[in-house]
This record gives sequence, C-alpha cells and structure tokens, in this order.
Amino acid sequence: MIIDKIQAERGFTLPDDYLELLSNIDAGEDYCFNEYPDEDPDFEGRCWEFLGEGLLVENIEMSGVGNVPAHKQIELYLKCYQEFTSSNMVSSSNGNIPLERVSNGFVVAEENGDLLYLDPQDDFSVWIFHHDGSDVMKVSNTISDWLARATIA
Repeated sequence: MIIDKIQAERGFTLPDDYLELLSNIDAGEDYCFNEYPDEDPDFEGRCWEFLGEGLLVENIEMSGVGNVPAHKQIELYLKCYQEFTSSNMVSSSNGNIPLERVSNGFVVAEENGDLLYLDPQDDFSVWIFHHDGSDVMKVSNTISDWLARATIA
C-alpha cells in the first residue's frame, strides 16, 4: 500500500483514526470545518479537500523552490518563507513554533492554498498552515475530534 511506504519513509506511524478516514475517502468529497466556532457559530466552515492515497504522493512543484510529494508540501512554502525572514519560527495561536516542526507536518487536505496537516510532534494533532501569512493554527487534538466537528459537503 502507498500509505505504508509513506509511513516508512517518514519514520512514523500515522494514527488509526486518520488511516481509517484515508481508507474511506471518496473522490471529490469535502469536509467543512469552522475553525472559529466562537466567533461565528452559524458558519459551516471552509470546505477541505482530503487527499486520497494517490494524491498524497502526487508531485507538487513550486517554480524556483523545488518539488515534493503532496504530503510534504509545507516544506515548499517554508522555503519561500525563509527567503523573506531570518526567523526560524512561525507564529501560531499557541506561541511560536519552530520551522523544523512545521516542516515535518503531514498534509492531509487542502483548501484554497491553505493546508490541513497532522503534527507528529504533538501526537498528530490537527493544524492549519495559512499559506498567505505562513502562520499555523491548532484546530483539534485528533483527526477524530476534527471529524466530529466537521460536516460532509
């Protein structure tokens, strides 16, 4: 299986709840999630397109930056970010996070250029990488908790 090869390459085992989701993803099925429920509780949220196994290994290329499989595409954005800053951190609602930690994130979904990823250094909690500001936001402790708050579009 593709996911087994990815896990071996990355040196970690993805959580069972994510692997179950991955095995049941239907092509074109989006999950809407409101990352600001306290500010706008009636908003259904942004609709995230999850990457199936085949898409996880699809080559993502940024001109002048390089190319990587989709599950690692945060690396490309952070290379761009590093061209414009001397900081080795990105900002988050939980304080500054080291670039190396964010770069190791496992991308699971996309929405309008932003990336939903799992953080292996935080028990695979769910985070959003905002590509415009190169900042991150923790939105759930587990993919199961994230899914419990999401709706299928």
